[in-house]
Amino acid sequence: MKATLYRGDCLDVLAAMEPDSVDAIVCDPPYGLGFMSKKWDTLPPGEDWARLCLRVLKPGGHLVAFGGTRTVHRLATAIEDGGFEIRDMVSWLYWSGFPKSLCVSKAIDREAGAEREVVGIGQRFGREGRAEYGLMEGHVYGSGGASQAGGVTITAPATEAAKKWSGYGTALKPSAEPAVLARKPLTDTVAGNVTEHGTGALNIDGCRFAYGDEAWPGPQGHDLSAMQRQTTKPAIAYLANQKGHTQATFNDLGRWPANIYAHPKASRSEREAGCERLPGRTGAEATDRTEGTAGLDCPRTGAGRSAEHVKNHHPTVKPIGVMRWLCKLTGGHPGESVILDPFMGSGTTGCAAVLEGFDFIGIEREPE
Repeated sequence: MKATLYRGDCLDVLAAMEPDSVDAIVCDPPYGLGFMSKKWDTLPPGEDWARLCLRVLKPGGHLVAFGGTRTVHRLATAIEDGGFEIRDMVSWLYWSGFPKSLCVSKAIDREAGAEREVVGIGQRFGREGRAEYGLMEGHVYGSGGASQAGGVTITAPATEAAKKWSGYGTALKPSAEPAVLARKPLTDTVAGNVTEHGTGALNIDGCRFAYGDEAWPGPQGHDLSAMQRQTTKPAIAYLANQKGHTQATFNDLGRWPANIYAHPKASRSEREAGCERLPGRTGAEATDRTEGTAGLDCPRTGAGRSAEHVKNHHPTVKPIGVMRWLCKLTGGHPGESVILDPFMGSGTTGCAAVLEGFDFIGIEREPE
């Protein structure tokens, strides 16, 4: 497989590329959340970017672009205004996000100048004084039940208003990231477009969920649960009988692919794979935090914050498994197609595309 990498602003590189030259675009653009105060994360890409993507895609080519839950609407609008048809929204589910929720009861007491009584010690997931990230009176939130050594004080509401709002916060646990699935308009029917351009269709059978595959978070296996016996099986049997069949069967290829895909976040070993020759940084250096501070201990500081040597210090690496599935879904036929990523980062989409047998073009502005 061939991989071509460009260093530069994707707007400049896309403008210089041949029109109608790539089969699919799979990317993870900046979310526009100001993540870790990075200059590149001020805004999601806009309509000018979307129009350039439309230009280089073949007719019927698909675009997959991840976005933040708070800003994906801006990304989707830019893509639609750029000339794409919005086809769906795909969600990557990962379970292990950490809530950054303000304890409303504590905030009320703090503003009232009221001192709260210490009623116990709870597990903590950061240094003392950072309990807002994982603790609300009597409730400890974390990932997989794991905790760091030590504890954090549990306090009781002091004022009547704080008692009334005990247990209330300001944020949910982040466990999903959405991605816009869009398509460049066809020049013909679907049949005519795929025949002429090799684009316009999704690889349904190649992306089915095998029975037992944890990428499908719903009921598993051929054996139906009680819930399925009450719902799914009668519906399948009814449809089968309507077609003259006497028995409903499952597809041996697996479940029809859904617009959700469950996969853990990229592990440290996956993030570091192939980076052996690169110089290492400490976790503090990689996350722009100071050693020994509460900011470094905060789980939302980023992956690798506690590592002694970080070689891939990109803060938002997607799992290769997720990107492989998306490349396979939208890329067409391996050996015949080119997948483009205008925001290459540390190269996850490129790894995924090559592993699935596609040629790859990657663009990245930041030298590091």
